[in-house]
Amino acid sequence: MTNSTSLKFWQFSLAYYQHSNSSEILLGLQNKYALDVNLTLFALWAGWIESTALLKDHFQTLDSSIAKWRDNIIQPLRKIRQTAKAQTALFSDFSDNFLNMTSDIELEAERICQALLCQEYLNLKNLPKGSNKRGLATTNLDTYFSLLTLPNSQNMHETKGKLVNLTEEVLSLSP
Repeated sequence: MTNSTSLKFWQFSLAYYQHSNSSEILLGLQNKYALDVNLTLFALWAGWIESTALLKDHFQTLDSSIAKWRDNIIQPLRKIRQTAKAQTALFSDFSDNFLNMTSDIELEAERICQALLCQEYLNLKNLPKGSNKRGLATTNLDTYFSLLTLPNSQNMHETKGKLVNLTEEVLSLSP
């Protein structure tokens, strides 16, 4: 069950991240507010695909389950990739191969992080279910963003709306 769940979440995430300007929005939130992209995608996926409302304590548990992996593996790998990318002019003959390898390793670390999220998700108790997928995805984003004390501005409200709309677009393209 865990492998099936994590595979479905991973496939959703890849499709989502490659669609339209979703990566710009997600990376903007990550860079400006230290938002975890995997948890954001999970909030959308759990609401829309799993028809699940995640509560604050669920997000806290999920975040705790990936914190060490994110802090000790993903973030250092991201820093290495970003630093190497900024230095490419110094060693351009070799940089493409190195950047591709670091990107591949970082992507694999993200996949493992998502598997950890799914494993913890399957252990959560008392998960509220519903039928309004758009509403559940929106509520999950609201809950996750409130934990991060993100601004409750019109701009943030519009950003959440874009993320939810992108979810619907991505899923409408899936077979």
